[in-house]
Amino acid sequence: MPNLPLSYRVVGQDDYMLEISVQTTGAYRVNGGDYTSHEPRGGTLSPPQMVRLLSLADRLGPAREHPGPEGATGFMAELTVGEGETARRFRFWEGALDEEPDLAALVRALEVI
Repeated sequence: MPNLPLSYRVVGQDDYMLEISVQTTGAYRVNGGDYTSHEPRGGTLSPPQMVRLLSLADRLGPAREHPGPEGATGFMAELTVGEGETARRFRFWEGALDEEPDLAALVRALEVI
């Protein structure tokens, strides 16, 4: 499966961060935090969830970057689709998701795992 594994990481403000990974087996791990501590959680995606994520990843096209506006220090994200030499890396400021509906759809699907 060339669209797996998936790895998403965003660093916000006030110590906020979110990391989500999905392995080729469907195993996932979500690690998020802010000024309060949250225990990482994990599990295994259902077959319909896997199909949805793969379908959304298929629509992304080539890797690209969307830097934040000048002076922006928070809510910078990186999404990696696949692994090794064929991995596609998307680096972007979360505000750019308004301009990238396909990227936004996959990010939102990951965030609700």
